[in-house]
Amino acid sequence: MERLARLIEPVPLPTFVSAVCEWLQDAHDAASDLQRVRRSGPRGDWHNPHSFGTDRYQFLVRTAGSLTAVLPELQVETAFQTVALKLPKVGIYQMQVHGGPNGSLADASDLRRELLNSRDHQALFSRPDALFGDRERLTLLWTGTEKDGLTGAWIGQGELLENHIDWFWRESLHDITGAAGIPRQTGPLDPAIFDLPEPTLDLRPRDTDEGRQPG
Repeated sequence: MERLARLIEPVPLPTFVSAVCEWLQDAHDAASDLQRVRRSGPRGDWHNPHSFGTDRYQFLVRTAGSLTAVLPELQVETAFQTVALKLPKVGIYQMQVHGGPNGSLADASDLRRELLNSRDHQALFSRPDALFGDRERLTLLWTGTEKDGLTGAWIGQGELLENHIDWFWRESLHDITGAAGIPRQTGPLDPAIFDLPEPTLDLRPRDTDEGRQPG
């Protein structure tokens, strides 16, 4: 945890983890509530297999700026139809995965692959450079469903190797919240709306803790 705490300075680790986990859980709750509305419309059921993921995505994109109410040092970047979080030392790319942090990324988008490749394998000026500049990069993976809400969240550093992330190290945010006994925030977050087009990516999640150290 010390490595993560250093990278996100000056934000206290408990504050960062609590704010991010609450935001992700709120996205699941809001999207789940909308599905009940979709299924019980006065003109019939207008829910579809993708509506939960679409609504969850839109919540994350359009409310990401609300995190600055708790994390004033945070900058939010919504270029390339994604949500990137930037602190003074580090850029954080969040994405949904299936199967936890060791699951397959075979269907990952080109942008995700660029973000997970080392800089040695990137163009002279890449989209990750445009998002994060010379900041160090962290990957935030999360899993969740309409029924169960946010089921896991992991953050760390690694690179893409044969459609999986080869982790240098990672931490489970749920383990951190459990160890620290972090309560859920009760105050409302300030809304921030971003006018972005509908998503072209079908978001999904991945799973656990310390990996190998870089050589």
